[in-house]
Amino acid sequence: MSYELFMEYYQQIQEILANNIFQEYGIIGLFLNSLLAATAIPLPTEILTSALLIGGENIFLVAIVLIIGSVIGGILNYFIGLGGNKLFKKMKKKSNIVKHEKKHNRLLDKFGWSAIFFAAWIPIIGDLILISAGVKKMEFRKFLIFMVSGKIIKTIIVVIGLGTIF
Repeated sequence: MSYELFMEYYQQIQEILANNIFQEYGIIGLFLNSLLAATAIPLPTEILTSALLIGGENIFLVAIVLIIGSVIGGILNYFIGLGGNKLFKKMKKKSNIVKHEKKHNRLLDKFGWSAIFFAAWIPIIGDLILISAGVKKMEFRKFLIFMVSGKIIKTIIVVIGLGTIF
């Protein structure tokens, strides 16, 4: 598959998922959007959040739905890493994934639990950090505390920020 064809498909999928489908379903669409956005699929949740707030949706309901969706997505990332550990080992032998995995592991090794906390703020790479936490078999209880608190704080800031604008 050529790069141009891949980018065309990627843009079409991005337009469909980010704008039309999720907006039609309101809060449920926001939940699905935030869940998918938290699993290394680069979907912007801010567009739909803004649309719902402009439409008069309750700011607390929007915040709760965003938090629940992104936390479930973060937990999925952890378990993808935990269960995918065998897959990563097999793929290491066949490709250059070692370079990318080492990069995320270096971030995790250097910043430790704070990398888990700030992963909510870093698109795509943050999700890969959460997957790396599963691969490294980091303690799940601590992982949950740092990841959830990071996602809650990010969501509160985003929703309050967008809520004051709209």
